[in-house]
Amino acid sequence: MTDKQLVIHSKTSAYDGFFKITLVDFQHTLFQGGWSPIIRRELFGRGQAVVVVLYDRQREIVVLVEQCRAGALGADEPHQAWLIEPVAGMIDEGETPLQACQRETLEEAGVKVLAFDYICQFYPSPGASDEILHLYAAEINSDLIPEFSGLVEDVEDIRLIKLAFSDAKHQLLAGQFNVASTIIGLQWLFFQRLAD
Repeated sequence: MTDKQLVIHSKTSAYDGFFKITLVDFQHTLFQGGWSPIIRRELFGRGQAVVVVLYDRQREIVVLVEQCRAGALGADEPHQAWLIEPVAGMIDEGETPLQACQRETLEEAGVKVLAFDYICQFYPSPGASDEILHLYAAEINSDLIPEFSGLVEDVEDIRLIKLAFSDAKHQLLAGQFNVASTIIGLQWLFFQRLAD
């Protein structure tokens, strides 16, 4: 198949709150020729967000955040709902990804960052969500990082974690992180940025 085609027959709002759910009926061309039957999917409307890997090359420290996340509420043990991940947040309407990076690093890590390195963008769960994550990194002075942060009006309760490069790399290679953006960000840090 050389000509990929897609027809959206209908899009119906099923829920419109903090997030959105849309019922989508669509068809697409098949790799072996012809068309699929009409497929109905519930599309979780999450929008676009930024993720920022903060690191201190001089002190050999990576800074991550820990907070209770709704997506992990069904974990086997209650304490497993607290996840370790990079600074992250939704891109507000009218805001660029870089502006969102600046806002989120200040809100979640308490540091003002002006220069960000673009890593990539990716769909974390394309089977059911339209969310796109824009992954960046920023070099910081980890001595400026507070122990706790978060916006009260957003009900954020964040603990900042400073991990030595050696510890973070060991945990990465041992499969101890369970958030995709943490894994992708640390792989970039250790196997691309710091590889030379």
